[in-house]
Amino acid sequence: MSALVLLAKIATAAAIVVTASRATERAGPFVGAMIATLPLSTGPVYVFLAIDHGAQFISDAATVSVASTAAIVAFVAAHAFAAQRLGTAASLALASLGWLAVAFVVQLRDWGFLEACAAYAGTFALALYGLRRFAGAAPTRPVPRVRFDLALRTALVACVVVATTYTGYALGPAATGVLATYPVVFTCLVVILQPRCGGAFTASVLVNGLKGLLGFGIALGVLHLAAARMSSAPALLLALAVAVGWNFGLYLLRRRRAASLAET
Repeated sequence: MSALVLLAKIATAAAIVVTASRATERAGPFVGAMIATLPLSTGPVYVFLAIDHGAQFISDAATVSVASTAAIVAFVAAHAFAAQRLGTAASLALASLGWLAVAFVVQLRDWGFLEACAAYAGTFALALYGLRRFAGAAPTRPVPRVRFDLALRTALVACVVVATTYTGYALGPAATGVLATYPVVFTCLVVILQPRCGGAFTASVLVNGLKGLLGFGIALGVLHLAAARMSSAPALLLALAVAVGWNFGLYLLRRRRAASLAET
């Protein structure tokens, strides 16, 4: 692969992630979580994988990505507990270790699609119940820009794009499916938000994101099924529509509930 092609991939993915995470910072915990759990980094990675390897490859990778959503849940859970008492660096370190441990376990198994769906459903059921107390956020204040945040986000996205690109050629769809789900946006939010808005608020953004991640997992399942039956482009568009539709539906449901409470 030429250096120009790789740089174009990195630039495209970085532009998407940076723009969306800026919006996330300003939208509040729930709306921010709905933005953060869209396939902001995973989507571009899968587009590049489809270009490089074709529909069957992304179908196989999506199966492992469904199971690998458990690693994102581990990231959120570890951060939620750590952020109540620890600083940004320690919270992020524990969250990353949680992701790495579960991702390593996922990589050891040859996942069937139904097995991956069962693991995904069980993990989220436990997490939504066990972490619900962290969903409320402490009041926050406007988030100023800092010098390093743009460079940080770009660097993280670049690492994921490079890793998945070369892993796809060297190790195949299973390892690529795990790497594709690394929580780039969540990592950026921890580093940018927690020092200025506090651990409780940042944990709330991530925990609220679990409901959005449900749609992300469903979209990956749709991608697996669709890419096995059609070409890459319509399969990716269908998966994107599922992810966006799920989060938009959650947003409308929340607004309706808020309107009902205001009337009573």
